Amino acid sequence: MHRILQYAQTICNDNVELKNFCQFNANRKNNNLEPTATTASSLVSKTNFKGSKETLPIIDAVKKHVDKANWRQTYSISEVGEDFANRHCYFELIGPTGHFYDDAIRGFICYWGENLNYKWHSHEAEEIYYILDGKALFKTKTGTKVLKTNQTHFHKSWESHAMETLEEPLIAFILWRGNGLDKLARIDK
Repeated sequence: MHRILQYAQTICNDNVELKNFCQFNANRKNNNLEPTATTASSLVSKTNFKGSKETLPIIDAVKKHVDKANWRQTYSISEVGEDFANRHCYFELIGPTGHFYDDAIRGFICYWGENLNYKWHSHEAEEIYYILDGKALFKTKTGTKVLKTNQTHFHKSWESHAMETLEEPLIAFILWRGNGLDKLARIDK
């Protein structure tokens, strides 16, 4: 997991939007989380991600250590449906309950299978997505745009947003900052 943390720091240092979003350093206490798996986490190691020269190192590290990550689900099947629950997962790399402790930011590695609809949701923490591989249609109440590898997208606190993955799976590095780090996203009704 240390290798993934080091690559995440490199990405943050090399990307202006991520660097301006939060201060990231790799000197964090290891929480020694137990590995857990989800139905979708097995898909991460099987997916042939293309990435870019900037993102392929962290993607390869995630795939190599997929069995060491504490993979999780945010939502219940009743909230998102069985297909979404079976083809989406994440692990918290850094944060209050992450592999590496930090109480000022949270950083997640997230995976979505192809052609998934991530319903409208929101959270108190501010958020920035950095696409490691794949592409998806990102939606807010003020517009939509397709994001692909190496691109970022920012969400304000409590800004309702949704996403649709397209013809290929999506893997992203997501950072949170500000209030609400102790809570997860909620599906907007």
